[in-house]
Amino acid sequence: MIHLKEISYAWRLLRKQPAYATLVVATIALGIAATTVVGSVAYGVLLKPLPWADAPRLVRLYETREGSTRRFRPMMTNASYRAWHESAGTLDAIGAWSIERVAMAGYAGAPRLSIAAVTPSLFPMLQATPKLGRLFADGDEQPGRAPVVILSFAMWQRAFGGRADVVGQTVRFDTTTYTIAGVMPASFAFPDRETAAWIPFYVEPVTAPGKNGFSISMFQAVGRLRPGATPEQAAAEGTARGRSVGDVGVVAMAVFGSNGPVIVTAVPMLEALTGDVKPAILILLAAVALLLATATANVASLQLARAASRRRELAIRTALGAARIRLVRQTLIENLLLGLLGGAAGLFLAAIMHRALPAILPAGFPRVSDVTLGWRVQAFAVAIAVAAGLGCGLLPAIQVGRRDLVPALTEDARAPIGGGIRTRTARARALIMAAQVAIACVLLVGALLLTRSFVRLLDADLGYDASSVLTARLVLDDGEYTPERRLDTLEDVMRRLRALPSVTHAAFSNSVPFTGGEALSSFPLKRRDGSSIQVQTGMRQVSPGYFAAMGQRIVEGRGFTEADATAADPPVIVNREFSRKYLDGKALGWFVPSNRQQQATQGLGIVGVVEDTVRREVTDTPQPEIYYTPSHARDATSLQRVHASDLNVITRTSVDPRELVPSLRSIAAAAAPSAPLESVMTMRDRVSDSLSRPRLYAVLLGTFAAFALAIAGVGLFGVLSYSVALRTREIGVRTALGAQTGDIVRLVVRQAVAIAGAGLAAGLLAAFWLTAALRTFLYGVTPHDLVSFAAVAALLLIVAVLASIVPARRAAMVDPVSVLRS
Repeated sequence: MIHLKEISYAWRLLRKQPAYATLVVATIALGIAATTVVGSVAYGVLLKPLPWADAPRLVRLYETREGSTRRFRPMMTNASYRAWHESAGTLDAIGAWSIERVAMAGYAGAPRLSIAAVTPSLFPMLQATPKLGRLFADGDEQPGRAPVVILSFAMWQRAFGGRADVVGQTVRFDTTTYTIAGVMPASFAFPDRETAAWIPFYVEPVTAPGKNGFSISMFQAVGRLRPGATPEQAAAEGTARGRSVGDVGVVAMAVFGSNGPVIVTAVPMLEALTGDVKPAILILLAAVALLLATATANVASLQLARAASRRRELAIRTALGAARIRLVRQTLIENLLLGLLGGAAGLFLAAIMHRALPAILPAGFPRVSDVTLGWRVQAFAVAIAVAAGLGCGLLPAIQVGRRDLVPALTEDARAPIGGGIRTRTARARALIMAAQVAIACVLLVGALLLTRSFVRLLDADLGYDASSVLTARLVLDDGEYTPERRLDTLEDVMRRLRALPSVTHAAFSNSVPFTGGEALSSFPLKRRDGSSIQVQTGMRQVSPGYFAAMGQRIVEGRGFTEADATAADPPVIVNREFSRKYLDGKALGWFVPSNRQQQATQGLGIVGVVEDTVRREVTDTPQPEIYYTPSHARDATSLQRVHASDLNVITRTSVDPRELVPSLRSIAAAAAPSAPLESVMTMRDRVSDSLSRPRLYAVLLGTFAAFALAIAGVGLFGVLSYSVALRTREIGVRTALGAQTGDIVRLVVRQAVAIAGAGLAAGLLAAFWLTAALRTFLYGVTPHDLVSFAAVAALLLIVAVLASIVPARRAAMVDPVSVLRS
């Protein structure tokens, strides 16, 4: 049983050595703070239950095709959804949703809101209950019905001041006026906290009476498993339902790049939300666990040294009748007190670090709002603080518990006290130090691999020059802008921009890299050898001057000119991948089919080939693309009309592109007063944002590795200094017998290199095995990269030598006469 006197005695001992106590508490606090923060992220993202009823039964539904060449986020087509919705055996409910960006009337100049179009079945599936009003009823989604909307709690507070009479009032998003049907409670969010409102979503049939062709749409879908059903069973049923639809024409080829059979996957909702970040979080969690182990080992080494210095005192207390269990308990209490103090300081530091998490975590990181320092995380921090305290005191307690009284009471008569690794305590300290070096080695290898990979990502060929380019999205809504007026407005903006002295090129496009927008098409193409092939390609509408503005290289032929927009059969430009994949690298001068009712004899001529560009992520493989330019001609084809409402303005400048932002905003406001101008960013910033996750992982693991290296270096310095202090008499004797300064220095350095070498060997073997987990995070470097392993080995040996310099100098300065007289 612990007595207050024992705690008081432990506290007095720590107060007598404030520098030592501060060092130990700070070391433990650092490890606990890092472990607590990463642990809170792991719990909030990976373990915390989802905020919906029956969340473990919810599954995300993802449709693709065998042989698909396009990578999408989890999506589903209306063909498979409607077939499954009509008869689902493994699901007792299925719902769909799609995210839209809208402007709210009365909030001119404010950022557009994110709203979700959801099927009426979705809210009942989640067992949601409105705070005011009602949920969507069956039929609310049908075309021709009066539009209704349900507001989020935050939207209700912000736009209506939380008034209870809001139900039945109206609100306008873009050009549509909605009647407010209800308000959701503050606790409800779907699919995320950014969603401001919900509107009914109608899933159109694939075919409709009186209409030719197929109507295929893609959206996100979720199902709720029946009790006892598994995701695998649901996936098998969904696949069967999807394949029962039959052929939907070239649409599947355009979307997926394959006409292969339908494949439906059912993924548990939590896994679907966090699958992309789960491996990284687990790796970082393992890294902070190693960092905490290093900090604990360092404190244990210090405590061993401290216990050795108190060995005689404890032996005297034992000789006077103190029970062994009491001395062991006293030692554990002292270390437990250090652990708790370190835990308190670590929690305080973790709270400070936690406030910075929203700014540190990259955009799109899942469940950020669920990452909190709740009582579970705090209990976890206390538990690891107690474990760290006990871990630090275990070896000292074992040492104290020995009954070797005579050696302890007569130890001053021995010359080579603690010499080298002759004693069990010295061997234990050496083993601890070797373990610290091994852990530092593992973390450093992982950090260096991620850093080198990130550098390779920065140096990757994007296919264009991202410097000095400003981009922005101009939203020209369908309700207000016809394709003709949209083109006139864009050309007005281009003229105004080109008139600015700092602008070298200005253009617009329906899609720019890293924005996610993509238009796809599929058509038969006659090849030069006379054969025909079904093409699947991206379609990019760009204005003349686009390639110069983007800095995209033209590898063959030419770019678009103003005359191309008025040509009877306007030319097109393809990228290098289109040329290679479909035309054997000889696209220039060939033709692609036109979509005019009366097609030209040969189609649209290819006048240029441009470099492949990165679209979503730097690591993406190139995809075929066709570029075409808009036209004012009355008989312009569908490809030549500006149908997209979200258009991207691209401006290349001779100055810092950020300086152009005010001018761009004023020009857009003058040309299109009611059109929102969003996502105003330099192209460099877009590239940087796309690399935010690999940069974060490299920085975090690099920080942990740097801390582990510092702890190992300081620990090695402490062990060597203590060893030299204990071996002063031995060193004096060696010097008196003729040992030179260089011999004494080599003695200390050799001890440091031996400890570091043992730890390094173990660390390199462990790293060789563990870094295989980093394979999916690496680009341009292998998990067993020889340069990285060699660089870490050299760094650790250098640190070991540097840590031994001061102890070696102290040993060399020992005066043998003074030592022998003492």
